[in-house]
Amino acid sequence: MSNWGALPQDVLRLIAGRLDEEDFVAFGSVCASWRSACAGTYDARTRAPWLISFLDSESRFWSMSWARVRRAPLPSMVGRLCYQGWMITAPEGRGLRLFNPISGTSVELPGSETFSRVHKFALSSSPSVSDDYVVMVHVQPATFAFYRPRERAWTALTYWPKSQIMDLMHYRGRFVALDERCRVITFDPRGDDLQENRVALPKFMGWTTPHLVECSGSLLVVWHMHDYFDSAPSVAFRVHKVDLDGGTWTEVKSLGSVSVFLSYECSFSVELDAGPRLSKVWPNRIYFIEMLVRPADHKIQSYRMEDGKIETHPELMPWCSGTTPRWIQPSF
Repeated sequence: MSNWGALPQDVLRLIAGRLDEEDFVAFGSVCASWRSACAGTYDARTRAPWLISFLDSESRFWSMSWARVRRAPLPSMVGRLCYQGWMITAPEGRGLRLFNPISGTSVELPGSETFSRVHKFALSSSPSVSDDYVVMVHVQPATFAFYRPRERAWTALTYWPKSQIMDLMHYRGRFVALDERCRVITFDPRGDDLQENRVALPKFMGWTTPHLVECSGSLLVVWHMHDYFDSAPSVAFRVHKVDLDGGTWTEVKSLGSVSVFLSYECSFSVELDAGPRLSKVWPNRIYFIEMLVRPADHKIQSYRMEDGKIETHPELMPWCSGTTPRWIQPSF
């Protein structure tokens, strides 16, 4: 067959779904048609999560079942935030850009000085699949804005009172944000307004970082409690399931067959009983990266939900991992 890009998408998706991580990346880099097939076939339930880190001119990424670190060049950029394998950057003197370090795909967004310092962002779907996606950004202190490619314009909204936004994600057709006062804000991209859902989440004393995570169809807030300045540094976690429509929450004591992977920009969960057990990954745990002063000292650790013990996993962190590694779900 002379035109391999013309193969039916069903056939391409079947092929992509059977490839290991390294061949999967190579397959998705061939052409737009093959990349589109990969975009819908990466199943986080049966494939190990990946990590990615950045140096000045390149990204480095690897999976926990794939020992070799893969390098990819990065364009000149300012600011690097990740969401589901995509980055949002602000090139000097220009607008925003979506960039995929795995496939090399770049999507230019309309420029605006207001959005030159994006604090958080989220995507409704992969920009590689179609132009029917929405980008949501938060710019400190109180600006939310969304962009639809088919409209070629930003719509900005102001959130009052001004309060630090701790996390932002796309969940079941809505964008969801959590502020420092434990208030949940939701936005329906089909509407025009922000809606503040007053879910009375508990507050914890000391250094606490909350993460929004979708887990088995539910919305979780995972609280990472850490005190590295104490004479005896401590780390602990609490997990709450949030009912956005009912305005209630319940504490979660067990994740069952699921594990959660925490990153500053985008956290997610993995179902470990939906296929073969992922090598070196265990259920009912919270995996996180201990960010120490020296990049070479970063450690991958896990919190065991059943007894609260912390384990360190040196076998999961390559020696040449680079700076500030974070978990991603590969996306094309």
